[in-house]
Amino acid sequence: MADRKELNLTQMKDIIRLIDQARNVTILPHINADGDAIGSSMAMRRALRNMGKTAEIYTEEPVEKRLEFLDDGIKVYDGEAVSCDLCIVLDCGDQARMGKRIAIKAAAEKVVNIDHHKTNTNFGDAAYVDADAAATGEILARLFKEMSVKLDRDIARYLYTAICSDTGSFAYSNVSPQTFKTAAELISYDIDHAEITRLLFDCVDLNVELMRAELTERIKSYYDGRLRIVTADEETVKKYGLKYEDTNNLIDLPRRIRGTEVAVTLKVYNGTIRASLRSNGDTDVASVALKFGGGGHTKAAGCDVAAESLEDAERLIVEAFKEVL
Repeated sequence: MADRKELNLTQMKDIIRLIDQARNVTILPHINADGDAIGSSMAMRRALRNMGKTAEIYTEEPVEKRLEFLDDGIKVYDGEAVSCDLCIVLDCGDQARMGKRIAIKAAAEKVVNIDHHKTNTNFGDAAYVDADAAATGEILARLFKEMSVKLDRDIARYLYTAICSDTGSFAYSNVSPQTFKTAAELISYDIDHAEITRLLFDCVDLNVELMRAELTERIKSYYDGRLRIVTADEETVKKYGLKYEDTNNLIDLPRRIRGTEVAVTLKVYNGTIRASLRSNGDTDVASVALKFGGGGHTKAAGCDVAAESLEDAERLIVEAFKEVL
């Protein structure tokens, strides 16, 4: 039986074949796209255009403010008909994470799925999923080497941003020796890695900080403080003149408190309650996210919670962690 490395190489070659054959490509990151999803999408679009192909990125929502430095012509999907001979879905664990843009995927002649979430459902005509990769951007760096894609400063900047974002500036446990090697190669393209880190983690609007201060007071603790949850209702977000996209880093509020094993944020978007789960220890939050139809990594996962209110959603989350905490 072929080993894992051989199987992965075969999967990667299937993807390369479909990319080589394609002329018109649409790129879809997951809903509520983060730095890895946007950075990877921008790198893929740049690489494809350098190859003479037509390529566009469609997101579900506007790019959040802290990632606007990456946004160069990304399109927000409004339900229009989009035709392409290849749809590349990046950093997206399952088809539900495409939102309304699943219509684009359905209309595409071929679909490629590239991701690093262990709960990925392996949809598409060709899928490459490596749960050991720190970010989808790390996988793309490998893919581009296999394709003999010539990197330029822009591609390197996008890929570095993707990796830096999903590793918490290389502070998380998902970082491997290969992650550092890849990052070192990308820095050699004379990118300003310090500025990228600042824009990702140390550059927010005053109103965001004021909102975070109010929400910090709402943190609730369960199981002797091992589980901590913060909720953000739409009224509070609007009170500070902000949008849903400005709430993406709220998970850090409960996560950084001493004694927290699992941190959770619950937020409302268009009537849907979304949960983000993070583990500071060995607790597998992906297994809990799966109970709600979500997924992700052992230490970082997400899901939608079917509940009438944030209070009900919080109660369901607390109950779901009862077995593991």
